[in-house]
Amino acid sequence: MSDPVDGTVSARRSVWFEVACGAAALIALAFLLVGAAQAHDWPSLGAVVLFSLLLVAAENAAVLAPSTVGVSPAFMVVMASIAAYGHHGVALGAAITGLGGGIALRSIVQRKFRIVAFNCFQYSIAAVAAASVYQAVHLRGTVVVIIPVALAALSFFVMNAGLVLVFIVRKNGRRAAEVWADMWPDAPNYLVFGLLGLVAGQLYASSGPLALLLLVVPLAIARWTFSSFLELRHAEDATIAVFLRAIAAKDPYTAEHTQRVTQYSAYIAEELGYSYRQVERLRRAALMHDIGKLAVPKHLLNKPGKLTEEEFQTVQRHCHVCVDIMGQVDFLRPMTAAAAGHHSRYDGGGYGGTGEVSRDAFVVAVADAYDAMTSTRSYRKALPQEVAFAELRAKSGTQFDPRCVEALVSALERRGEVHGQGHEETKVRFEVEPPVRGVGSASLGDIILADAQ
Repeated sequence: MSDPVDGTVSARRSVWFEVACGAAALIALAFLLVGAAQAHDWPSLGAVVLFSLLLVAAENAAVLAPSTVGVSPAFMVVMASIAAYGHHGVALGAAITGLGGGIALRSIVQRKFRIVAFNCFQYSIAAVAAASVYQAVHLRGTVVVIIPVALAALSFFVMNAGLVLVFIVRKNGRRAAEVWADMWPDAPNYLVFGLLGLVAGQLYASSGPLALLLLVVPLAIARWTFSSFLELRHAEDATIAVFLRAIAAKDPYTAEHTQRVTQYSAYIAEELGYSYRQVERLRRAALMHDIGKLAVPKHLLNKPGKLTEEEFQTVQRHCHVCVDIMGQVDFLRPMTAAAAGHHSRYDGGGYGGTGEVSRDAFVVAVADAYDAMTSTRSYRKALPQEVAFAELRAKSGTQFDPRCVEALVSALERRGEVHGQGHEETKVRFEVEPPVRGVGSASLGDIILADAQ
């Protein structure tokens, strides 16, 4: 199941969608109640209560993924209830049971009642869709059990994911393609959970409530597996944090620069249509892109004047040190080309890297150069944003990937962000006050310094 969690942008953009979703769920429930009353076709009250409670329990066992989408195998409970209700009030039973899918104690404790209400309504709608499709196909007498299950799973997934996608896009401001790319890999899980739920539901109908113990094991395994995955992710993030603290202790400017480059890299990636997982992978690479500066003397990192050729060669070593460090850490190794290659040029020049051509490296290169120009360095004060844009475009197609340049400009303009001269938020202070126009570094000029430091 997919659940939206908190948003960081005003919820006013989503309020009408939430109201419409709630109205649709209530209208559907009313029609089903009227239909059941007229046909005297009611689902078993005991079964409805039992499966509703089980669904609430399953939903509260959900694990929150870093993508802000909750992951739980609760669809297994929905499918079990559909099979258990048999031919009596299937859609009505699913609608009532589905309401329990939104009762997340974590949201109630945090007083996020609108999110609770939306989840209840959208889950109920998705459950009705799955029940209706399953019943329609099943009643046609198909002998291939997987067909009604697959169609019910598809119906549930499309409805559930679709409603959550719209909610997240409107409330959190994320791009629809990005949210969808984050959701669709979970689609096969619905088929697996649907089959397990079907078996448990049919056994419940024939053998009673004890058959539902079959649901407990896969539910527990699913939660344990995903929890283990998140624990591993947290351990990996903690490892990166240690490296970043080491950088901050040595050179505060590089630490701040790293955070900004990471944010700009994510902006570019989102504009280029990266999935959430690809953006997160790129973020990690960007966070590590200057880790090699731990091996560069601090007086060179903050030298107020021009570097000598020998000093510049020493600074260049930070890319090779980056390769060495990341190559020793299993989860960082696949990102080495992106992190260490941020001084590689689009036309094949530059320095550093692993020899592997990486689109991610071109993304970080543009973000790195932009921040180098729009932040105050030891040898020059920040340049205006329009100067940075002009310089990036002037070297587009030679030093920089044109798509990455335009993606960054577009992302910043769309967000209304302005950086550079007069818009800095840095707390870093240098021993020697940097000049407004610097002397550059290693004869590379005083504007583009991405190949210098």
